[in-house]
Amino acid sequence: MIDLDQETWIYLAIIAVFLAYFLWNSRRTKKLKKERRNRTFRRRYLERKRESDSH
Repeated sequence: MIDLDQETWIYLAIIAVFLAYFLWNSRRTKKLKKERRNRTFRRRYLERKRESDSH
């Protein structure tokens, strides 16, 4: 195994935490954006359906 001093391990741990947070956050953001897009699509669909039913 590579012999690193304690300070290097701390830096590597901090970098790993930031990378993990960034990946988790981007996945979460993508999921929220997809849900929002689907929600607005459903809302527009229902509005169009209501308008066509009323005519």
